[in-house]
Amino acid sequence: MPSVQRAHDELKKDGVQVITISIDGTGAAAVKPVFAKGGYTLPALLDQNMDVARGFGVRGVPSTVIVDKKGLINARGLGHVDFDGQVLRNYARKLAKQ
Repeated sequence: MPSVQRAHDELKKDGVQVITISIDGTGAAAVKPVFAKGGYTLPALLDQNMDVARGFGVRGVPSTVIVDKKGLINARGLGHVDFDGQVLRNYARKLAKQ
């Protein structure tokens, strides 16, 4: 989560929104303590029924989905993603400029 927060902090300057989606069945009760303890400020969508996850085609966690300004999925990944890496951030910035 720390690298996701750093990506959020950096990319929001370029108009890129980084959000997390929690599919935990207990909703905010599961998310709030984790965010409070870590000092996380990025948005967290509570998706207890997995409606959004299914819509994005998520088949496991963690998953990463990159959506462009038109709402189209441009990339997806399953498993750990290096949010501190410049490849992902440069790709997100490029999409933001289109």
